[in-house]
Amino acid sequence: MTTDRYLINSVLRAARILESFSRERPTLTNAQLARELNLSKSTLTRLLYSLERAGFLTRNRATGEYRLTPKLYRLGATFLSNLNLHSEARPVLTDLAQLTGETVYLGVLDQGQVLYLDKIDGPHSIGMRSRLGTRAPAYCTAMGKVLLAGLEEGELEDYLTKAELAPRTANTITGREELKKHLRLVRRLGYGVEDVEHEDGVKCIAAPIRGASGRLAGAISVSAPSFRLSLEKEEVVIKAVVAAARELSGQLGFGEDMAPVHWAAVL
Repeated sequence: MTTDRYLINSVLRAARILESFSRERPTLTNAQLARELNLSKSTLTRLLYSLERAGFLTRNRATGEYRLTPKLYRLGATFLSNLNLHSEARPVLTDLAQLTGETVYLGVLDQGQVLYLDKIDGPHSIGMRSRLGTRAPAYCTAMGKVLLAGLEEGELEDYLTKAELAPRTANTITGREELKKHLRLVRRLGYGVEDVEHEDGVKCIAAPIRGASGRLAGAISVSAPSFRLSLEKEEVVIKAVVAAARELSGQLGFGEDMAPVHWAAVL
């Protein structure tokens, strides 16, 4: 059992520094980090110097801007190479993207957000906000809803207590009770639909992936422009996503007898 007496604050602060960088903000200055993290200049300088010496950050001497180094990519690649879900899912994602013609994602729930582990573009894919390695709110994405629906009651209550259900579009569910009711429906149906709730003009359908223990291992989704997802095509995509998720779950050791011989037969 861990307690706060084992925490090393400098390590936590260093982790917060690394997490401040993103695809949208690849470079940050000492002043920006100090302001955002509420750290004194002297404390931040020592942390940045240590991270630079460790090889996790590099500093542009002319501008004073810091950026992440490839060392962090190598750590991420190590994580993915040891994640059976990622390696097992790639062929299924590729087939699903080809058959639906749309963008397919693989993701997991991480600290209350969806973390995208993989992405495959279909023949008709268009540019969307979600990219490999990025995160998205769980409450307003199809993949996030599926992952939240798989939480234990106590875990879900903890998430709802901490989450800020901010509106992303006019369709975003922002009420906690309404979201809980919606998640019960997702659990009953076995799939989740995001009806233009995270990004304007984009609709998404997701289904859960389970491991050998029966617990959620992640989720798989198909995203498409809402104008391309007619009711008829939506039904087809739902069947394809659910069947693909079942096949992948079977490959991970969960209910192999539930998986069809080849899920593509549903199309």
